[in-house]
Amino acid sequence: MPISFRVAFTSACALLLAAAAQVPAPAFADTAFADVPQEFQLTALAAVIDSNNDDDVVLSEAEVKPDTASLRQLVTSIAALPSADLSDDVRCLATAVYFESKGEPIEGQLAVAQVIMNRVESGRFASSMCGVVRQPGQFSFVYRAPAADAEWRIAQAVAIVAATGNWHEVAPDTTYFHAKRVAPGWSSMKRVSSIGNHVFYARR
Repeated sequence: MPISFRVAFTSACALLLAAAAQVPAPAFADTAFADVPQEFQLTALAAVIDSNNDDDVVLSEAEVKPDTASLRQLVTSIAALPSADLSDDVRCLATAVYFESKGEPIEGQLAVAQVIMNRVESGRFASSMCGVVRQPGQFSFVYRAPAADAEWRIAQAVAIVAATGNWHEVAPDTTYFHAKRVAPGWSSMKRVSSIGNHVFYARR
């Protein structure tokens, strides 16, 4: 899934400008996520791009910084939108975020979502997000339903940010994670990052 913040920023600007001009917007890099509702896409992008209070959009990359505060603002903006139907894959991704990382720092929740997306792209797991989440022996929450609470709205927003590629990888190339309270002894894995209560790993 590697996608740089620069690429995501450029795509964001292109989408907003296309919307403003009422011309077809370019597809996201991964067309598998094109069914994420457009109002989520455009509002998410608008949340991180400033305006001059006129018809010009500020395109300076300095206006958008890939830091935790900006990520939190982006997720909060999406979570505040009216509910919309998500694709099955994005809903599976949000469910994983909810049960694996609700209450964790936002960047930790995004890292969990990105692990699942990295698995899809790795060729070593299932070829869809729902397939990865439902793969036997990987996640224990598969047949549970999220509560309709604020944490679920946050999880959905995090999944949308991840699925639309609008943030850099928090823990690059990771395909595994575990809670800090356990020690699985993954000697064949490269430890990449520790965020909140989780440790994230990539294959060597």
